Amino acid sequence: MNQKYKNLLTYSVPVLMGFGLITAVIWGKAKSALADEYSKLADEYINTCVNSCARCADELEDSVSEMSISLSKLSITHSNEGQVLALEDIVRESAEASALLSRLPQSQIKVMELSNFLTRTGDYARSLSRKLLSGGSLDEQDDKQLSSTLTACESLAHELSARIANGEMPIGTEEFDYYDTPDEEQAESANGASEDEPSEPEYPTLIYDGPFSESTEKAQPKGVTGVDGTEADAKAIAERIAGCQLQSSSKSLGRIPTYDFSGDGVDISITVKGLHLIRYMRPASGTASGVPEKAEYEKLEKAGEYFLSQLGYTDMSPTYAQYYDGAALISYAWTLDGALVYNDLVKVWIDRESHELIGIDAQNYLFSHHERQSPAPSVSEQDAAQAVSERLSVTKTGLAIIPLTPQTETLCYEFRGSCEDSEYIVYVNAETGREEQIFKIISDENGQSAV
Repeated sequence: MNQKYKNLLTYSVPVLMGFGLITAVIWGKAKSALADEYSKLADEYINTCVNSCARCADELEDSVSEMSISLSKLSITHSNEGQVLALEDIVRESAEASALLSRLPQSQIKVMELSNFLTRTGDYARSLSRKLLSGGSLDEQDDKQLSSTLTACESLAHELSARIANGEMPIGTEEFDYYDTPDEEQAESANGASEDEPSEPEYPTLIYDGPFSESTEKAQPKGVTGVDGTEADAKAIAERIAGCQLQSSSKSLGRIPTYDFSGDGVDISITVKGLHLIRYMRPASGTASGVPEKAEYEKLEKAGEYFLSQLGYTDMSPTYAQYYDGAALISYAWTLDGALVYNDLVKVWIDRESHELIGIDAQNYLFSHHERQSPAPSVSEQDAAQAVSERLSVTKTGLAIIPLTPQTETLCYEFRGSCEDSEYIVYVNAETGREEQIFKIISDENGQSAV
């Protein structure tokens, strides 16, 4: 081999090796980047699946809890119409729960037994509904089976709540009792929740401010009166209420247009028309929690009434109260000759430490408030009481004007009482004597509410 070829090999071989090395490095980095991208996509997919399953678990718990509440309402519903409506709710809620169950990983839940329980509860409710619509009535055996189904449903809701609270995916139930049709025999008896689980179910997503607190879908806001005011006038009102200087943050053009202001932890809105206070919120100064003693509640209640009167909201009576984050949230309804007008509702937040006003939500009131005729029942209280189930031990009775639809309302007798370990409110139409609505009172560490 001559010198020329030797020199060519001497220089070309290292160049080729270097080129090969560079190629290998680039290829390796590309593969590594692709692997990282796949790994990232896999992590995102896993997170999406986990989050989706977690949402399904929460919604499944909600559906089962709602089904147990409908079953409990059914036990004190006196009219055939009310029973049919409650049964149809159970059919719908069992179907929703079954659909949610189907979206959970099969390996993480005892699908067959839980699915059977949900499906057969819905089928049983449907069969009873048809029985009533055909002119029949619920007999003693029906009552017994519904009571057992309620117990099983409450146990299931309790188990799901406990598992979710512990950060676990729900794994179903241990062979709960369930029923198919009135002609079928009772299924095998079953276990409830385990001994180390809480004795009462929790209802974190079923808490509301009152039975009619969200009835605001009116055509036009009836309580917003007066002429349009200026932003400067609205700011002066807002600063007087808040007790501090504020800055204009926006002008909302919703169904009730407002001037919005903020500053020093305060958010407040004044309506453009009439310059009414519609929203106000600032932080509480303390961290008190739990239901207060009667003496403290009475002070908070009186503080709320005082602040409402100072703001022009008169003749307001407290209905429901909840407590969290250092504040008492008390819902007040306007009263007309002693009758509670549930459409005309104002939510008030009172600081539990200072007893100062820290929040107002008057949206419902401003949508609904208008002059009404004094209540004049066509049916006596004694006759209306005949529409209430004998199972309800009535402790308090009064008049209330409640919404039937977003645009209509009616005068009712409000019967509050207990059945076994639960409290209920039954509304009987004061014109027809027919049962209109039933609500179950939920009591927990945050106070009371109705669902």
